[in-house]
Amino acid sequence: MGNNHEMNRENMLDKVISIDYDYLTGLASRRGLYDYYYSLDKDKVVHAMFIDIDNFKRVNDVYGHSMGDKLLIGISELIQSNTQGFTCRMGGDEYVVLFDGAIPEEEMCAIAERLLAGMEQMDYRKDVRSLISLSIGIVLEQPVSQALDEVLAKCDSAMYQAKYDGKNRYTIYKAYDKTIEINRNIELEMEAALENGEFQVFLQPKMNMLTSAIYGAEALSRWVHPVDGIRHPVTYIPLFEKNGFISKLDMYVYEQVCRIKAGWTGKSYEHIPISVNMSRLHLYNRDFPNVLKSIADKYQIPLSELEIEITESIFIKDHEELIRMVDILRELGFLVSIDDFGSGFSALNLLKDLAVDTVKLDKEFLQVSSNTSRGKKVIRNVIGLCRDLKIDVVTEGVETKEQIDFITSCGCPIAQGFYYSKPLPLEDFELFAEEYASSTLKGCRFPLDGNLLSEDETLEGVYNGEMPIYTDGIFKDSKAFYFPGGEVSENTLRIPNEVLISDSFTISLWMKSEVNHPWTSAFYVKFETGFCSIMPYAWDSVSSFRVRDSKEVYGWYDVSACPLLPGNWYHYVATYNSKTEQAVAFINGEVVGVLQNIPINRFVKTIMLGGDAYQQSFKGNLCELIIYNETKDYDFVNELHQSYVQREDFVAKLTE
Repeated sequence: MGNNHEMNRENMLDKVISIDYDYLTGLASRRGLYDYYYSLDKDKVVHAMFIDIDNFKRVNDVYGHSMGDKLLIGISELIQSNTQGFTCRMGGDEYVVLFDGAIPEEEMCAIAERLLAGMEQMDYRKDVRSLISLSIGIVLEQPVSQALDEVLAKCDSAMYQAKYDGKNRYTIYKAYDKTIEINRNIELEMEAALENGEFQVFLQPKMNMLTSAIYGAEALSRWVHPVDGIRHPVTYIPLFEKNGFISKLDMYVYEQVCRIKAGWTGKSYEHIPISVNMSRLHLYNRDFPNVLKSIADKYQIPLSELEIEITESIFIKDHEELIRMVDILRELGFLVSIDDFGSGFSALNLLKDLAVDTVKLDKEFLQVSSNTSRGKKVIRNVIGLCRDLKIDVVTEGVETKEQIDFITSCGCPIAQGFYYSKPLPLEDFELFAEEYASSTLKGCRFPLDGNLLSEDETLEGVYNGEMPIYTDGIFKDSKAFYFPGGEVSENTLRIPNEVLISDSFTISLWMKSEVNHPWTSAFYVKFETGFCSIMPYAWDSVSSFRVRDSKEVYGWYDVSACPLLPGNWYHYVATYNSKTEQAVAFINGEVVGVLQNIPINRFVKTIMLGGDAYQQSFKGNLCELIIYNETKDYDFVNELHQSYVQREDFVAKLTE
């Protein structure tokens, strides 16, 4: 059979008087192909094979045109050595081979398979080879009496279908497919659409389910087509991922996000993080992190407010290379999240290897797993494992109140889904964010200066004693709340639970005790898994910030400070960092105690001033309570203290 093929090839070539050749590869050019085809007898039948190099433009962009030229020459040699037909380079990264129509279909398939296998074995750098592959379209038994353009259109359509099906494969033309035409039109329009600003950024809110406050947002693209209207991502993202255009769209969306955030200066939602999806193609580019940083710097956006979302499935290939890239992004200061977690089989392995900030539970994982008791246990334990690894969790696709109740009970306070909002155009999102921005995310202050209201008057404490009593405060003409003491939980003040919504926090308050009873709490938080307490008088007569982990028999953690004398005002600040598991106690702006390896407590049940559930109540004065949902550092605490004592009307008696 092979000898007959060579004879047929020679007979076909004998028909051609002159051939125009490609200067780089030495193959026939496009013009040479046309000259050759129209020299054939009209009664002949041919097969045609259209070969395209997947992601070739990416090679040129990343590694330069010299590497691209070397690749074109190598693939030309691969095609010539594995085919018996007339081969031409159509231009760019496309090749066409015409075969004698007597070759059986199975032999054409075998040729295509040899080309695909040979491509994977070519002697090129691993990073280059990981980018490229071949997509091959084959059309069989075409009469030469028809125009060459018709033959090429058929095998080009088959090649395009191979790309659409995932690349690195061949497809035999069978019949007209409407999908192919639609996708070809999209590819013809996509570059101009990007240049004309037809792609718009929509933002879907991420919400704190415990407080209904906005936590962040995910940036999503929408193609606003001048004729079709809004094209949703499902109609073009899969295609862009296959043809490589997704890289341009990702970077466009990212820069638009930076531009949007730059316009939020002074807004109540100015600092919420926005996440942007990134294709795996970026992660092979060593300059990718610095490119992201340079764009953010141009718009003066803190990197800690930009989250790079990477889909779980991409880590299956080139695992180590992608882990390295994630580490670089986080070292620069970006947040990094794994998107669609639970959609594949590599999930737990990713938790072991990847030091990411956030895991986003896949919508399907939630909907399927939460329907059975066994599935619910899996979700609960996955969330617990993430939190133990200091990884935040966002649940995607939340649509019902029942899902919210279940997910929050599992330890995940953040959700994204239609229950709260669909993806919104910028103007609508800003209205939404303004409505749901919460001051408690930064800090909630209760002055206790004559009333029980928060500073912004949106929240109010509840006192369980007689009529509230106020005495002199720390400023001239100011008041402080007086606690008369009592038995367990008597004469205490309940603060709304929604002011403390973060695993990391800072508590600041001024206190003056009349009687120091051992282990009495001035400030107390009951969690589902334990408690924390600020006690003026504890071990060896010194004050203490105590954390209790009820999951451990010996789970008592005391940050011992210094003695607090009755009758004197003290500014006490306690911080806890859930990432480092470190607690720090400050008195009058100075560090007085540090303790490491303190487990995380979650799910606030009660916040109480003036007592707790174990000891008799506190007797004395408290004022200027501030609860921050983040860890504050030494400089902040010192400046906060100075902001009090340097006021001209500060009159409190301090003991150093």
